[in-house]
Amino acid sequence: MVRGITPDNKEINMPKNIFIAATGKDIGKSTISFALIDKFQEAGHKVGFMKPLGQRWIDSPWGRVEEDVVLMKKIFDLAEDPRDMNPIVVKKGFTEEYLSKMIRPDLKSKIISGYQAVSEDKDYVIIEGTGHSGVGSVLDKSNAEVARLLNAQIVLVVDGGIGSSIDKLELNRTFFEASGLKVSGVIVNKVLESKASKVEHYIKKYCDSKNLHYYGLIPYSPILSNPTLGQVIEEIEPEIIHETGERKTVMDSFVVGASTTAEFMEFMQEKSGNILLVFPAVRLDLIMAIPNLVNFTQSEDLRIHTVLFSGKHRPSKGAIRTLINHDVNVLWEGGETFTVISELSSISIKTRAEDSSKIDEIRERVKEGIDFDLVDSNIKPTKPQIPVMVTIKKQMGKIWAKVLYRFRKIKQFFQQFKK
Repeated sequence: MVRGITPDNKEINMPKNIFIAATGKDIGKSTISFALIDKFQEAGHKVGFMKPLGQRWIDSPWGRVEEDVVLMKKIFDLAEDPRDMNPIVVKKGFTEEYLSKMIRPDLKSKIISGYQAVSEDKDYVIIEGTGHSGVGSVLDKSNAEVARLLNAQIVLVVDGGIGSSIDKLELNRTFFEASGLKVSGVIVNKVLESKASKVEHYIKKYCDSKNLHYYGLIPYSPILSNPTLGQVIEEIEPEIIHETGERKTVMDSFVVGASTTAEFMEFMQEKSGNILLVFPAVRLDLIMAIPNLVNFTQSEDLRIHTVLFSGKHRPSKGAIRTLINHDVNVLWEGGETFTVISELSSISIKTRAEDSSKIDEIRERVKEGIDFDLVDSNIKPTKPQIPVMVTIKKQMGKIWAKVLYRFRKIKQFFQQFKK
């Protein structure tokens, strides 16, 4: 930890503030943040984490907070209050309420107060952004503005590719630079192994041309890119007809039963992994074909793991019994098959504290792709420029807390005489 001196000769700690930004949604910011925290903690450093603006909140023991904060809190046993780690929770209606007010909430003070709590005595603070660089602009707190506010250095994450990836990198890089910030370096995520060498060559070439550091490449991982059965159930909220107790299992692919039985059987012979089948409950031909398919494909490479029925009518008792006898999870979501598939496709893939296979994947594969030493050597200790009013509010809060404590003690003292 680096120490700094304030103008009035007070010593303050100056951690390395690393802002994990991305070129879009679901690119892998949380995965990269997790890997950095894990690596730095492994090396014996004190690490803080925060996600200033959280859009995907969940109910937790600490109230409604961003789900990534809950993940980091639980896995890394972070001591800080999640409400400091996620000072602004963007709930439904928050944006409209913010825009409609003549005197708007002081989001800047909330972010800085949260940062002060999270960064105390830390060597590193990992700050995770939300969406692309401009997200949050409607609240006057884009990712660029938050990074500038906290004086953080930016690591930009992009998904694997060449042309489209470089276009997105340039768009986001110029947005940050227009805000007076320089991107430190780039991490390429979700790269198909067959294209890894070509992608790396051209992304490195781009980084060299823009004076950016190339921090690494992470191969595409089906485990990290697909939902678990538990997440499917949570997001879709189907009726659970039968469950085998395997919610942590990752669904390797979805298959829609929209063809003839013969075509379906032929298509399935080319599949592998844990399969989630989706088709209407009235397709009795496919239901009756599943036992043969299960017997044919039961190997380490493929398993009919779950059937998600669609349609207005619940599957028949006979169909349900057939699937239960073959150890298949059975779900039913009323509605058209197209609607159900759309819901599955729109699931935002996240890693949760109970997703052991995903966490193991991050620790085993993701960390291998990042040059942590290069990241560390190019990120310098900094401290945010804290407005005087934020400091005053914090001190007044401490004083008020002491006043309330004294008042309660005095009240308790006099109450004992009344008895």
